Amino acid sequence: MRSRWRLPLLALVVLVAAPARAEQGVTDTEILLGGSNSFSGPLAFSGEQATKFGVDLYFKAVNDRGGIHGRKVRTTYYDDGYKPQEAVANTRKLVEQDGVFAIIAPQGTPPVVATLEYLESNTVPLLFPFQGSPITRGRKWVFSGMTLYDRQSRMMIDYLVGRRKVRTFAALYQDDEYGKAFLTAFEKDLRRHGLTLVAAESVKRGTTDVSAQMAKLHAAKPEVLFLVLTPGPGAQALRERQKIDWTEVIMVSSGPLTDERYLSLAGSAAEGVEGLSLWPDPLTSDRPGVKQYREHMQTYFPGNQPNRYSLSGYFAAMLFTEGATRAGKRLTREGLVAALEGIRRFESGILPPVTIGPDHETQRQGFWVRVERGRFEPLTDWLSAE
Repeated sequence: MRSRWRLPLLALVVLVAAPARAEQGVTDTEILLGGSNSFSGPLAFSGEQATKFGVDLYFKAVNDRGGIHGRKVRTTYYDDGYKPQEAVANTRKLVEQDGVFAIIAPQGTPPVVATLEYLESNTVPLLFPFQGSPITRGRKWVFSGMTLYDRQSRMMIDYLVGRRKVRTFAALYQDDEYGKAFLTAFEKDLRRHGLTLVAAESVKRGTTDVSAQMAKLHAAKPEVLFLVLTPGPGAQALRERQKIDWTEVIMVSSGPLTDERYLSLAGSAAEGVEGLSLWPDPLTSDRPGVKQYREHMQTYFPGNQPNRYSLSGYFAAMLFTEGATRAGKRLTREGLVAALEGIRRFESGILPPVTIGPDHETQRQGFWVRVERGRFEPLTDWLSAE
C-alpha cells in the first residue's frame, strides 16, 4: 500500500510547490504594456501626447515609488499613422512578438475598431482607447477611455435644444466609423425632441478641402453646425466659414477637435467655436489630480506644456494602476478585468468620481465650453447622460 501511494504524493507535493504559470507580459519585476497610435498623420500630436507624455508620465511616477506590487511598468508603442490596417499589424506584433500584457491608450475610432476582433479572440485587454464609438461598450476585454459618442451626443443635443432652444442642426462629418457613429447618435437624439438634421455633408478621411460641403451647408441655414472631423479639415471648415462671413451659425466641435491646440490651426476663425470638453483645463484647473499632473510634468518632462491629450493618457495610466493594484500580487488578465469592474466612486482628482460596471465605461460626463481669446471658457458645470 505504501508503494502504491508514494508517487502520487510526491507528484502532489511538486504541484503544490510549483509556482502558477505567469501571465504574458508579467514577470516578477515588470509589467509590459503597449499600444498602436498616431505618431504621424492627422492625429500625431494627440497620439504622442497621450502616450509618451501622458501614460508614460504617470508610470514614471509609479515606478519611482516602487512600481505596482514591486513590478515596474514598461511600455512600447508603434506608429499607425491613423491607418486601420497599420493598427492591426502593430497590434499583432505587440501581442505575438513583444508579448504585452495589455494594450493601453490607442487612438482613433477607425484604427481601434479594426483591432477589436483580434484582441478579443486572443483575450487581450484593450484599455482606455482614446475614441468613443459605442461599439466598444459592454465587451469583456475592452474598457473605454472617453465618454462614448452616443453619451456625448445626448448631452450636446439636450443642452442645445433644452437650454439654448436651438431647433435646426446640420453636420459636417468624416465618412468613416468616427463620423458615422456621431451622425447616428445625433439623428437619434434629435428624434427624441421631434427634430431632424436639416443637412449633413461627409468628408473622406484625409481630405482637407471642404469648401463645397460648406457651401451646401450654408444654403441649408442651420443654427448649429456640428464638426465631426480631424484637425486639418476642421480648421479648413472654420476658415471657410469666416471667408463666406457665415457669422450667425454656432460651430460645435466634436471628438478630438475639442481642443484649443487643434482649433488654433484655424487662427482667428476658431474664436467662438463651442463644444463638449471631457477634461478640466490642464493649465488652470485647481483639481488635486490635475495639480499633481502638472507637478509630474514639471518633474519628468519640463519642456512639454500640459494639454488635454497628455492628461487623458495620465488618467488612463492612473486607472490601470488602480486596477492592477486591486488585482493583487498575482496579476492576470482575468483578475485585472474583475478589479476594474469593481471600481466604485474612485477619486482621481481629475474627473468626478469614477464608477466602472459591466458596461466598462470609465466616463459619462463633459461640460460645455466656448473658445474665447484662444482658450476654452466653461459655460456649464459637468453635464451627464445616463
